[in-house]
Amino acid sequence: MKICILGSGNVAHHISKALHQAGHNILQVYGRNPKTSKAVAKRCKAESIQDIKKLSTKATLYLICVSDNAIEKVSASIPFTLSAKQIIAHTAGSISIQTLNKVGKGYGSFYPLQTFSKERRLSFDKIPMCIYGSNTSTHKKLTKLAQSISNDVRHIDDTTRKEIHLAAVFTCNFVTHLIAESESILSDTGVDKDIITPLIKETISKTIAIGAANAQTGPAKRGDTNVINSHLAMLSSKPATQKLYKQISKAIKRFHDRLESENK
Repeated sequence: MKICILGSGNVAHHISKALHQAGHNILQVYGRNPKTSKAVAKRCKAESIQDIKKLSTKATLYLICVSDNAIEKVSASIPFTLSAKQIIAHTAGSISIQTLNKVGKGYGSFYPLQTFSKERRLSFDKIPMCIYGSNTSTHKKLTKLAQSISNDVRHIDDTTRKEIHLAAVFTCNFVTHLIAESESILSDTGVDKDIITPLIKETISKTIAIGAANAQTGPAKRGDTNVINSHLAMLSSKPATQKLYKQISKAIKRFHDRLESENK
């Protein structure tokens, strides 16, 4: 495919490289920030543009890789209507493909289920790709494109993709925040954060192997109120973190009480 990438952030950085390496022709990378757009364009031998009015009309696919709240604005800024053979798609988890229906008849989602940071190397062939097209032809083309970079391509509609994105926020964003909280506690104590690295690795490894519910341990699951109250007292100078600890502990107890009740 001939592709124009609209966006120059983390997702654009990785997905443009994967598409280029799969043999697709990245014509342009559009981004308002010249530094980031030029960096992404250089990796996939594309032209960098900062004015969307200079967007090429010759692409097969216009792939929007921007934040969710910017997708509608960026798509509406495209200075021409797509032909019947052209496609526009976004890489967002929680935005309906209908957001793109004013640009052309062929539109859809091209959502990679992964967390992206520019400094991290990723094997794109292992990333689940969630595909959904506005019609059969578009769906087939997006599927074929996804299969050229990933071995895990799934047909996921708007509603299901939103549910998957919700689960992903719990899995990634909330977990990393909790680890950041633990790093802050260690920093205040003067202990290097690398002390919890083996714990993080084993927690994730065990969760993958036996499932999160079975991997759960700790005072909340045991109902050990003495330890919980001691921890809450230690967090008295950090009321927001104390509240978070209390809420999560209650949630863990409720979850496992329900499981125990269901298994009786």
